[in-house]
Amino acid sequence: MMPQTLLLAIGALVVGLTVTPVIAQIPRASDPDTDSSRTSIPASQPTTRLSLQSATDLLIKNNLSVIAARYNVDILRAQRIALGLRPRPAITVSATQFAVPGVFRHPANLIHSNTSSAANTTYLVEVDQLFERGNKRELRVSQANLNTQAAEAQVKDALRQQLFQLRQAFFTTVLARENLRVARENLNHFTVTERILFAQVKEGYTAGVDLKRVQLQQLQFHSDVSRAEQSYQQSLRDILNLTGSGDAPSLANTTHMIGAAGTPNALPGLDGSLEVVDGDLEIIPTLLWIDDLRSMALANRPDIRAAELSLEAAQKGVELAEAQRTRDVTVGVQYSRTGGDNTVGAVVTTPLATRRFANSAVAQATAVKLQAEALLRLTRTQALTDVEKAFTAYNVSRERLRLFTGGALSMAADVRHIEEIAYRDGAKGLLDYLDAQRTYNQTLVDYNQARFDFLMSLYQLEFATGSAIVK
Repeated sequence: MMPQTLLLAIGALVVGLTVTPVIAQIPRASDPDTDSSRTSIPASQPTTRLSLQSATDLLIKNNLSVIAARYNVDILRAQRIALGLRPRPAITVSATQFAVPGVFRHPANLIHSNTSSAANTTYLVEVDQLFERGNKRELRVSQANLNTQAAEAQVKDALRQQLFQLRQAFFTTVLARENLRVARENLNHFTVTERILFAQVKEGYTAGVDLKRVQLQQLQFHSDVSRAEQSYQQSLRDILNLTGSGDAPSLANTTHMIGAAGTPNALPGLDGSLEVVDGDLEIIPTLLWIDDLRSMALANRPDIRAAELSLEAAQKGVELAEAQRTRDVTVGVQYSRTGGDNTVGAVVTTPLATRRFANSAVAQATAVKLQAEALLRLTRTQALTDVEKAFTAYNVSRERLRLFTGGALSMAADVRHIEEIAYRDGAKGLLDYLDAQRTYNQTLVDYNQARFDFLMSLYQLEFATGSAIVK
């Protein structure tokens, strides 16, 4: 007969493995089998939970890319005000024809006629007003309005891009959190198995090869836990950066897990920050049609709208350049005092030749317009390409998710249950049951990935169409 301690250990293993599917999905502060080998140092401040909606609100308010785009709108609005101002009158004041050195001997000659000299002091005050012709001011204002509207559309496009990056980082963090839980459960189970096999080897009831096999397998699970922790922390840092908190201290320091000396299984924990992100991978499948998505993209994409407005502004630029062929007129009135005589006059000024300058401006504006047309075609083509790629990802991920919801999870659970019964009846060994448990946990990881891929395909469609799809 086996010693009583060995029977109790094996019984505890069976009970622990039976409840694995439930506890694998429940957040835990720490692992019970390793609490004795670690010391938990609580954080000085509680961790704030961050939902997708609250992260979105922070991004809209604090994201630096969006803020920079908004400042561009403010710049163009100020330029629009300046371009809409009418030309202001200009005043010219002059004093000429001082007779030197006579003016120093007879200062009265500064305001009276000097009969002894051919030159009399002349004072002139002239006011000039430029009159623009050819609707130049109206065209400038119209072009500035279109440029401002294009900048506002670019703000929306910057927000569209940053929101997609936020959702990608947010749900990557959720995926890493769920996979980290599964990896920790796998590691904990193999740690318990190692202890039981060690007891069996010590009592002489089993060979040491099974113990070494489990110890080697533990290395893989240690790597899985480390990779999941790294992915979680890096994705969480991306969220903080996108929401304007990129300089915040690392949340990895919220709780430090210090392993006891000589304990190889002590792992650096993330328990204090594991629930920073408040979200899951659940999504209701949505049926979509490619033709509707193409129409939505062409109608709603802000980058397409910005390109259309830029083309309209370029067309106004061509009209403004052609208006340079119309000569502007400057009209002035003047008052003059020469010696003791007062006179008034009028001045009309207009350029003699404008054709060459106007032709050059028209050629430049036409090139800008052709460039805007090419950019608009490029933007539309890219939008349709994004839709096609996103729709392909949507179909593939939907079919893959259907495999899991259609029976893969239940099949893995059935295999694990059969192996458990066979192990209890003595028909199978312990390692066969553990292998079935490991397969079930890996199926959970693949299921998490399938849900993540499908969810991100829907957000990719939102990004491609510029429209809300996820409800």
